[in-house]
Amino acid sequence: MAGTIGIKIANGDFYPIMAGNTTVKKRLVLTTVHDGQESVQIDLFRSVLKSMDDAQYIGSLMVENIKPRPRGEPSIEMIISSDADGHITADACDLEAGGKHQILNVLHKEESSFAEFDLGSKPQTPAGLYGKAETFEEEKRRYPWLIMIFALIFVIIAIGLLWFFFYGDKNSNPFKDTVPFFKDKPGYGNTAPETPPPPVEKIQPVEPPREPPAPPPAVTPPPEEAPIIQAPVAPPPARPQAAERKRPPAPVSSYKVPAVIPKDGVAYRIRWGDTLWDISEAFYRNPWLYPRIARHNNIRNPDVIISGRTIRIPPKN
Repeated sequence: MAGTIGIKIANGDFYPIMAGNTTVKKRLVLTTVHDGQESVQIDLFRSVLKSMDDAQYIGSLMVENIKPRPRGEPSIEMIISSDADGHITADACDLEAGGKHQILNVLHKEESSFAEFDLGSKPQTPAGLYGKAETFEEEKRRYPWLIMIFALIFVIIAIGLLWFFFYGDKNSNPFKDTVPFFKDKPGYGNTAPETPPPPVEKIQPVEPPREPPAPPPAVTPPPEEAPIIQAPVAPPPARPQAAERKRPPAPVSSYKVPAVIPKDGVAYRIRWGDTLWDISEAFYRNPWLYPRIARHNNIRNPDVIISGRTIRIPPKN
C-alpha cells in the first residue's frame, strides 16, 4: 500500500506531507501548542484517503529538552525522506535551542508467503487458533469422566433414598400425628361425631334512624372592592447593555509590511492567531485575496495553517 505519508496535528486531523513509495525529501517547521511545553511528540501515519479514518501508524519522534517559551515561538525542524522501496527516514530537532537530533528509520519489508519448518525437531503447535483447538480436545477428553462421576453420585443418592423409605424404621411413622381426612365421617371408626352445640345468638332491638339536623343558612360574603393601581411616578432605570466581545487583533497586524512587494514575494513566518484572511488584509489591504496566497504556497485548505511555518507573499498584481 503506497498511500500518503503525513503527521497528526494538534486538532487530530491528518496533515499530508508526501506520497509514499516515491523518492522525495521534505522539510517542515513545527511549533508547540501549549505555553512552557518542554517536549513534542511527532506521530507519522500512512493513509490512502488522506484522513485519520484509514491512517496506519508508522512511528513517532520525541523531541525533548525544549526551552520553555510561549506557545508558537519554538521552531522544531523535521526533515523526512522516502525512496521507491518504501523506506522512510525522519529527523527532528529544536532549531533555536540546538537540541539533539531524533532520527526514525522505517524499513518496508514484505511478508514471506512460505513458512520454514525444521524436520529434525518435534513439531510444536503455534499459539492462537490451533492452541484453542488443542485445549478444546483436552476438555472433550475429560468431559466423559465428569459425566461418570456425576452419574455415580446420583445413583448413590437414589439408593439411599429408596433404602430409607422401604427398609427404614417402620414403627416410626412420620405421619402418625396427623389427623385423617375422613375422621369425622361414619364408617371410619367413629360411631357418633362429637360436635359442640351451636351458640345462641342474642338479638338486640334496632333503633329507628334519627333525622339529620337542618343545615345553617348560607352567609354570603360582602363583595370585594377592586384594587386601585397607581401609575409609577418615575420611569424605571434603563438596563445596562452587555458589552460586545471583540476579537483580538491578529499578530500579522503588527508586522511592518513593505510599501512595494517584490516579484519574488516577501517571506513571512506564521504566528499563533494568524489566518490567511488577516495576512491578505495586512499585505494587500484586501482580505478577499487570500486564495492568491494559498495557491502560491500550495496550501490545500486555507482554513488550516500551521504556526511557525514560513510562507511567501506574492505581489498583488
